[in-house]
Amino acid sequence: MARVPGGHVAASRRNQSGLDRSLYCMVVAMEVQAGELVRAAALGDEAAFTELVARHHLDLQRVAYVICRDPALAEDAAQAAWAIAWRRIGAVKEPEQIRGWLVAVAANEARRIMRSRHSRVQEISVADVEMRSLPDLRSDPLAAGIANTDLRRVLAALEPMDRALIALRYIAELSSDEIGRALGMSSSGARGRLSRLLLRLRGDLRDE
Repeated sequence: MARVPGGHVAASRRNQSGLDRSLYCMVVAMEVQAGELVRAAALGDEAAFTELVARHHLDLQRVAYVICRDPALAEDAAQAAWAIAWRRIGAVKEPEQIRGWLVAVAANEARRIMRSRHSRVQEISVADVEMRSLPDLRSDPLAAGIANTDLRRVLAALEPMDRALIALRYIAELSSDEIGRALGMSSSGARGRLSRLLLRLRGDLRDE
């Protein structure tokens, strides 16, 4: 489980939230909407933030692992993402879409780690990456080229940026708009780059 960043929470800020910590102890976790948790966490409610960590940490790890290909580095990226989230959660414009924002932060942290440690990263197999949460790729026309391929083998050959595209689209299931915002490009740019990536992969697979 990820560590929740510490820090003093003023009583006045807790009162402003209108959602005391006890609220999250009394209700079933999934009955609390994501937007409520984000708004409460933005006002300093550590219990609300802890619930966000419980709901989304595995998603952050999975996305980061596809990019880093190393479990320890993926966990580092996820932890760094939560530290950033604690500091910046008040700036989230769409609280109900917090999952997409969080996995985007994790993806960028994973890419940053790969850049900073590139010469020291151990090249390991991605065979143990958790893929059971992948959507039905056949329902997405962009995924037609890899729907019946060995996705783990494909991912191992990609650069971090391309792995980030795959992870955000097919593991986090983000839209082109969300991917574009996460990676600093337009939605059409993200969609186009992903299309070109899949075309290239189809060619590589035919040549093998």
